[in-house]
Amino acid sequence: MELNIYGGAHEVGRNCFMLHEKGKYIMLDCGVKLGEQTEYPLIPDAMGKHMRDIVVTHAHLDHSGYLPHVFKEGLRPNVHATKPTKDLVAVLLADYARLGKAVRKGSETFTQRDVDVVMNNFRLHEFRQPFHSGHGFKVSLLNAGHVLGSAMVLVEGEKKVLYTGDISVRGTKLLDGCDRNFQCDTLIMESTYGNEELPAVKETMKKLVHEIKETLKEGGHVLIPSFAVGRGQEILLLLESYMKSGAIPETKIYVEGMIGTGMKITRQNLGYAKEEIKNRILMSDDDPFKSPYFHTPRRKDRDDVFEEPAIVVSTSGMLTGGPALGYVTRMAPDPKNKIIFMGYQAEGTRGRKILNGDKEVEIDHKMVKMHMKVREIRISGHSGKSELIQFAKGIKGLKKIVLIHGEEDALKSMKESLQRSYEVVVPSIGEEIKV
Repeated sequence: MELNIYGGAHEVGRNCFMLHEKGKYIMLDCGVKLGEQTEYPLIPDAMGKHMRDIVVTHAHLDHSGYLPHVFKEGLRPNVHATKPTKDLVAVLLADYARLGKAVRKGSETFTQRDVDVVMNNFRLHEFRQPFHSGHGFKVSLLNAGHVLGSAMVLVEGEKKVLYTGDISVRGTKLLDGCDRNFQCDTLIMESTYGNEELPAVKETMKKLVHEIKETLKEGGHVLIPSFAVGRGQEILLLLESYMKSGAIPETKIYVEGMIGTGMKITRQNLGYAKEEIKNRILMSDDDPFKSPYFHTPRRKDRDDVFEEPAIVVSTSGMLTGGPALGYVTRMAPDPKNKIIFMGYQAEGTRGRKILNGDKEVEIDHKMVKMHMKVREIRISGHSGKSELIQFAKGIKGLKKIVLIHGEEDALKSMKESLQRSYEVVVPSIGEEIKV
């Protein structure tokens, strides 16, 4: 059994791997890396004839964004995923196609028609219900706890290989933590936060409440850039809960970009949410997805948003595009305003630059001076270093770990911690390794 690395090595983004043995092939994720320049997985042309099955772990574009390019080339693989992943991929790819036309040219551009072809080739599966790929691998999707419907992939051939995608061992407001304690020979594991521990949820929430109350009291606005899928819904449910309890003063929460659509899809797929949320809706009229605190701007110029202090939750999470950029431009001159980053900011993105302290950022070909306050409060759909290590140690029969989806410091830290107990490989893009 061998694994080809086409992306997601020594970086966070464009996850794309091909697992194969004796004429059997299966692709694990098919994403892009967003930043100042979009980067694509480096898939050799000769591999096209083997692309019969692609398993997509979840909807985020760094795991699904290259699918339209594959289908535009005339290939027609089956795309395996859970129903929530399919629903969310449809939304994100449609938005990506629409927004991307302004920055991509020629063969790199795809249309809604290409997206429609992708969606017609999805094959849906439930967690822990094995199926067989076109080439004969036995495959199971396991709960990853990252976003709604996110999956780890267990592939069984001569060896058992588990690919985590992105995982969270913690439960959240919306989701149970990932499945644990099974058997495999090789683990392909994400390492996003492989060099740090994520703070305790209680501590994080206390800080979030303080930062929001401080800004609202000063008469300012709070901007929370968020991914359309996953963090956006978690953040809205948290804010709704804190306003309802009185921890945060009641104020309007403006929902921008595709986050509202993500809320609707989440509401339609409650079978994948934790029991507490399902019971709250089914046993009473208390539906957090339809909270009176949530609003959309009435005016195209967003002037109504700025009539009084408010909170804005908007895409994109790393400020690579979306309505959040307009809010940064408008809010940046006033030190009463605050931007709170609650998700991962990849190298090269505007979000990372602002977080690193840059006093000017370029938006729509203009330099915007940053006078607004900048804070980072992590509510992550990933696992911290010790959580990843414990996850690996809970796998019976594990011999080899392949570390992917992490920056250099995270990969190095994880390797040093794991190599005393396992054979640990940190591959490079273009490499083929034995599993």
